[in-house]
Amino acid sequence: SPSLEDDKRDLPRGSLPAGLGSCSASMLQPDAPAQLVMGRFARYISRGAPAGSLLNGEWMRVDADLEAPPRFVKHEAPDVHMLHTGSSWRIARGADPQQGEVLAEAASTALHPSTAGTSAWKINLHGVLHPCPEFEVVCDGPNTEQEPFFMEEIGRDFFLRVQLTRKVVWFVCPTSGIVYHSAAKPGGPGRRAKPGKRYCHLCKKCFSANNFQSQHLANLHRPGRPYGLVTVRDGLDSVQLLWRSPADLASVNPATTGFRVRVSVDDGVTWQTGIEDTRTSETRAIITRLIPGVPYQFQVAGVNCAGVGPDSDPSPSLCLSAVAPPVASRVSDGLDLLSMAATNRLKDDGNGMLRPCAAETKVSRSLSEGHCPSNIEAIRHISSFDVF
Repeated sequence: SPSLEDDKRDLPRGSLPAGLGSCSASMLQPDAPAQLVMGRFARYISRGAPAGSLLNGEWMRVDADLEAPPRFVKHEAPDVHMLHTGSSWRIARGADPQQGEVLAEAASTALHPSTAGTSAWKINLHGVLHPCPEFEVVCDGPNTEQEPFFMEEIGRDFFLRVQLTRKVVWFVCPTSGIVYHSAAKPGGPGRRAKPGKRYCHLCKKCFSANNFQSQHLANLHRPGRPYGLVTVRDGLDSVQLLWRSPADLASVNPATTGFRVRVSVDDGVTWQTGIEDTRTSETRAIITRLIPGVPYQFQVAGVNCAGVGPDSDPSPSLCLSAVAPPVASRVSDGLDLLSMAATNRLKDDGNGMLRPCAAETKVSRSLSEGHCPSNIEAIRHISSFDVF
């Protein structure tokens, strides 16, 4: 069976569980001393930072706790550590990595740095953390039936967070100790005799790879359906979308971390994605520069690390007139939400029209010409409508 390196061109960056070369240390035995690393097949590599950066290179795992997120040190620089702080993965230099110089950080609840995703990483450039979508941490190894990965090596939440397409991962089930491959069907390179399985760390067992995404994750671990979606006029050409998010289907479910917003201009016949992920759990978004006379409908769906949940019911059709209402109106459908109730968020534009304050006007972009919503941005709040 070929390694992932043989065909990694078919995978998006950040989704490689293996495939960069030789093997080294990483798997730990439960009774190993705290700083003893047991040798096995996998190694960890960080890459994508600017050439010559201390961030690029190989890492060694240095903890013996198989339940908590792992800790690593840099092979070439033992004073550089990679660990999880409780809210983010951090690469830091110093004797105390919690307080040391932060070289890179990824805000993520992933159980492993290789499952945090490239979009989350920021690296330190001249004392300031900047997004670096090229930077990633990957796990490398033979990836064969004879030399499979342990889930602790690639991340117990690997199959929850990484969307595999044509790639096959050989792994050991933590519960049964049986070696499985992740392909949905038998056959293929290596002459796989049976359909594969994928491990769910939330359920602590393996499930059929054929319906892992479409049934297991969709029915058990993705967000439920949002409800109560309303649209509220927000000036001459803008609306606020307001909705409620259902409680998680189970206490072990991953938290909802954002929402997808879709829009229709043909009475719900076709839908286009306007906001792929708001990246905030706040249940609202602002959309600006809507075109008068065009009938808009919206849907929202929850997003978490397991994927996108079902869409809400469509909002009532909204067709803006060329003249804005003289004052913001109150909306009450059991949600007790205000469209523009806070008077300090409105100001007179000089023509007798109430308009959003500057802090509101910069949080979203308009629909492009032809009513295509591909570049709508979500509003993101810290508190009191502060935007980040």
